[in-house]
Amino acid sequence: MRRNKKPAYERYDLDRSPFAQRPTQRDVADLLGETKADLERLINYKDQFVVRRQERIAGKDRDLAYPTARLRGIHERLKFHLNKVRQPSYLFSPRKKRSQRDNAELHLDQDQYLTLDIKQFYPSTTDAMVFRWFKDELGMYDDVAGMLTHLCTIDGKASFGSPLTPVLCTLVHRPMFDSISDICSARGLRHSLWVDDLTISGRFVPGKVVTSIRTVIQDCGLRSHKIRYRSGNRPVVITGIGVVGRDLVAPNSLNLRIRRYWDDLHEAVTADEKAACAQLLMSQLGTVRHIVGAKSDVGQRAADQMNMLKQKRAKWLREANAVTPARQHDASVDAEDMPF
Repeated sequence: MRRNKKPAYERYDLDRSPFAQRPTQRDVADLLGETKADLERLINYKDQFVVRRQERIAGKDRDLAYPTARLRGIHERLKFHLNKVRQPSYLFSPRKKRSQRDNAELHLDQDQYLTLDIKQFYPSTTDAMVFRWFKDELGMYDDVAGMLTHLCTIDGKASFGSPLTPVLCTLVHRPMFDSISDICSARGLRHSLWVDDLTISGRFVPGKVVTSIRTVIQDCGLRSHKIRYRSGNRPVVITGIGVVGRDLVAPNSLNLRIRRYWDDLHEAVTADEKAACAQLLMSQLGTVRHIVGAKSDVGQRAADQMNMLKQKRAKWLREANAVTPARQHDASVDAEDMPF
């Protein structure tokens, strides 16, 4: 008889986590598959396992400092264990089986929308905040909290580029987000969190809600910005997906990209070029279908276009494969005719 496998994530509340059972440094080392001495060496020589570089992400220059080699392995294992902690319903990322579409869908058929995000969320999460979370929220001994803080943070803050940082920051700032959730629930408002983007919606979003939320964020040592009020009369973009009344719509950037790929397909000459353009189009049309829903008019139209492109792409690939052997044959004949 086959037993159902328990999921490796969101299995227990925070107080049931092994990190909340007052472990010693040796207990933590065993949990991470290391020895205490190895973890101490990693801390003492941490700079050897850190990559620092600048990268442009979403139009902004980001200073990345992330772990590599053995330190990255530690971050991956810490992430694995912290992902077993149950998360609140308002959190959509970082979380398995939840997408940007799910986040936007929560806010369908509302009249007013408020969006804001937390400025420099990861870099503003300091090692002091992480230490306090390990010590106060999990009840760890000072030396254990200190060891884990050294392992989790780089240059005195949460690492921008580490696989651990998203779930770690979510847990460290959980009391703040819970307070924001209480404010919204008291007003009967829907609310969701995607990394550091907070979306609130309802029939009416009072200005006092904004003031209260900003005060909570400020009291926790962080700053909010990009605050926007929006009406449901026109598309409201929530984590890259448009909301119009009861419908989800594809963002304009996606529609423009699809239009550009159609133009590329019409201008393509060879069968290979046409097949490549068709593949790109099918991918983007699939995204549209996922966003708007397979049963909607737009979703069904996208599905029809995908089916048509799939058939044409198969034809173009056959044509391209038929041309290639002919070219190879011509090349071999030419080679035989050469006098040397």
